[in-house]
Amino acid sequence: MKKYLVLLALSMAGCRQNDDIAPDAAKADDEFEIETMGRNQDCGIAQVYVKDAARITQLLGPAAYAPVYTALKLDTALWVSKNHTLYVRVRKPGPGEAVLCTAMGPGYQMFVVTSARLKPVAGQ
Repeated sequence: MKKYLVLLALSMAGCRQNDDIAPDAAKADDEFEIETMGRNQDCGIAQVYVKDAARITQLLGPAAYAPVYTALKLDTALWVSKNHTLYVRVRKPGPGEAVLCTAMGPGYQMFVVTSARLKPVAGQ
């Protein structure tokens, strides 16, 4: 019986979420504020509008269609609807993280989302 309790305790400890920023906290220095635009018609992934174009350009380099980007690894529940404002942490995509697109529309630059949360609503 003690073995099961130890296993249960270890499994519960492994399931804790390590949030370094509370969901209702203000935007951190390393976060970007974005607004969701829904699904990109060419790639089928999130298309977003970055509100701080100068900072994202410093991180990713110049983009032809800035401040509109496509976001890899952004949870579908957060972007499936348009006009959600999110705080995200991002990085450049690695060599193996390319997404095939149809090239029927503009080619938006991509970034990888490492964490995302909804922007807190004022007054709550």
